Amino acid sequence: MTTLTVLPSGKSYEVAAGTSLLKALQAAGEPIISKCGGEAKCESCHVFVTVGRKSLSKIQRVENEKLDGIVGVSSNSRLACQALLGEEAITVELLK
Repeated sequence: MTTLTVLPSGKSYEVAAGTSLLKALQAAGEPIISKCGGEAKCESCHVFVTVGRKSLSKIQRVENEKLDGIVGVSSNSRLACQALLGEEAITVELLK
């Protein structure tokens, strides 16, 4: 299990390692959009990982290509549908 903290709400949740960030956020009832159903075909689940970025799964080619096309992307950007949670606690900031 790992601790997932979500900004701006500041709420924390215990989530099983290996769970996608998108599924964890949806299960917690956090307001995240996924227009493509988690297939990395859209950019609606773009989040910023402010703490624990290295605990997430490595960025794969399909995610990297999609992130390259997003305005305002940073080194902390991930697509929640592609990021799998590791063992270390993370904090993510949801975009509006």
